[in-house]
Amino acid sequence: MEENQKPVWREWLESIVVIGLLAFVIRSFIAAPFKIPSSSMVPTLEVGDYLFVLRYSYGLRIPFTDIQLLPSAAKHGDVVVFDYPKDRSKDYIKRVVGVPGDHIRYDHNRLFINDQEMPLTKIAPRTYFLGDGSAQVSTEFEENIFDVTHHVLRQEYTLRDGLWTVPEGHYMVLGDNRNNSRDSRFWGFVPQEYLVGKAAIIWWSWDGPKSEVRWNRLGTILH
Repeated sequence: MEENQKPVWREWLESIVVIGLLAFVIRSFIAAPFKIPSSSMVPTLEVGDYLFVLRYSYGLRIPFTDIQLLPSAAKHGDVVVFDYPKDRSKDYIKRVVGVPGDHIRYDHNRLFINDQEMPLTKIAPRTYFLGDGSAQVSTEFEENIFDVTHHVLRQEYTLRDGLWTVPEGHYMVLGDNRNNSRDSRFWGFVPQEYLVGKAAIIWWSWDGPKSEVRWNRLGTILH
């Protein structure tokens, strides 16, 4: 062994430390994986979808704190991951329907933002699976939140109606599965500093009830 050559164990240790630091930086500030455990965002997101979430979309949050560097506002229609306000150890994922200052009305499964109704176009009945593997049937609609077009599920009945005004520095979020989602209609608004990131792409999808990969969902860009 040459006099200045490092021992093999030290080279391995240094490599592991570097890889660990890179993984920490990427996961904390660039992108992180997220798994969909529930049906609250069907049909946009299915139980068993795996996503990459962009951590920098709403500002760089210093790990283990609420400090956001260069905070950036979320927009109408964004699919966001955030700390659940009632238990911050849990991450939730929903769609932004209200930004600071908005007046939101949800009335018989119709969404109004600042007295403007968001258009709905009926598509067809849709069967989907809950987290426990049981099947449910709802009607699928195409919804427009201003310039963002996406699909939602709804039933004939309304889960929760109401009027809300979004306070400064907060957002109102709903699940796309409107009759099977506990969201801002029940527990309130999401503070800016609770935003974890913006859902970007589905990189894996496992259909548990059928025990098969949903190949057609891989690579889906989320909007």
